[in-house]
Amino acid sequence: MSKFGKLYGIGIGPGDTELLTIKAKNVLNSVDVIFTPRSAPKRDSIARKIIEPVLSVRAQIRELTFPMTKDRGELEKYWAAAASEVAGILQGGKNAAFVTLGDPFFYSTYIYLYRKLKEEHPELNVVTLPGISSAFASASAAGVPIAIGDEKVAVIPLSRDIRTIRPYLDMFDTLIILKVGDKLRGLVEALAEAGLLTNAVLVQKVSQAGDERIIHDLTKLTEDDLNEVGYLSTVIVKTDKQ
Repeated sequence: MSKFGKLYGIGIGPGDTELLTIKAKNVLNSVDVIFTPRSAPKRDSIARKIIEPVLSVRAQIRELTFPMTKDRGELEKYWAAAASEVAGILQGGKNAAFVTLGDPFFYSTYIYLYRKLKEEHPELNVVTLPGISSAFASASAAGVPIAIGDEKVAVIPLSRDIRTIRPYLDMFDTLIILKVGDKLRGLVEALAEAGLLTNAVLVQKVSQAGDERIIHDLTKLTEDDLNEVGYLSTVIVKTDKQ
């Protein structure tokens, strides 16, 4: 029997606390330590706010910093530090959870922590619990079927080079575009050229009470919309022009 504790990587969904799975809630109330991610030392953890309403026991909560930067060397330092802190808890015989927005294995910070732990501490037991991703939550909120019959679907993060989406528009029936942020204006221009603006829907902060916003038909976007889209935004495009 292992003397080490177990880590649970838990997907907590896109924002609504009630979208946590029953298993996620049960595990969160059984572990000794809960790790929550934040993008800067003085910035609040969104994930922490989501889970707090379901916590019925006083687990110790620790926030781990994962900065929003493209500098691989800088990121490696934070990933290593996070893995070391988590490993220390598990090696002390305590069980822990790491919570992450959406699903843990779908464009998640958790993946980097998971890889570090597997690489540097293979003796530790890590269990991953799935969660609802923003891609699927956005489709439900907007009332847009993702796939019917043999339709083909692509899910992509939006690149700075907006032109890279063109082949996907030609090849797939549904395109779910993540990480739109300040690239929305360029995306709108690309969709206009393809004649698909009226086939697209923008979903912002899906399931987050008071902040969720859904715009069907991107010809309706205002100048303010284009300037203030925010990072937690998804665009779904149905490429059938008929």
